[in-house]
Amino acid sequence: MTDAGQSVKIRQMKIFLLFILRLLSWIDYAYRALVRWILPFPYRRAGRCRQCGECCKNILIGIEPRMLRIAALRNFAIWWNKYFNNLYLIGSFLDDGLMVFGCNYLRDDGRCGNYNLSRPVFCFEYPRLFKYFEKPVELPGCGFKFVARK
Repeated sequence: MTDAGQSVKIRQMKIFLLFILRLLSWIDYAYRALVRWILPFPYRRAGRCRQCGECCKNILIGIEPRMLRIAALRNFAIWWNKYFNNLYLIGSFLDDGLMVFGCNYLRDDGRCGNYNLSRPVFCFEYPRLFKYFEKPVELPGCGFKFVARK
């Protein structure tokens, strides 16, 4: 097989894997939406995106702190987010179990360079409600706000 043929095969395999991952992500998203419908969170998201790009500069991804301290698992999470979500690592907080990433799709004008169905699911869900009983943190200047449910 020629180098060009092998390159095409690798690209096809990557596209297939991305399709499968996006499909699984959407199934997970639908499951979480169903759970939120059955057991609503104490807060609801209101407002809309102002397309400022601030949320794309510091993407927090939580990982179990014990797992994050294991170098092989931490490196796998970094590789995964780089390869499949097009993110780059900014830093990590091992004790809190958080990794901070930036998005390579962010354009200079603050808008997404990949604003279609192939962007990661966490972009559709932003800002996501992580902790059930705590009021979610809002980024300054973000068009989204959280309002207590009545």
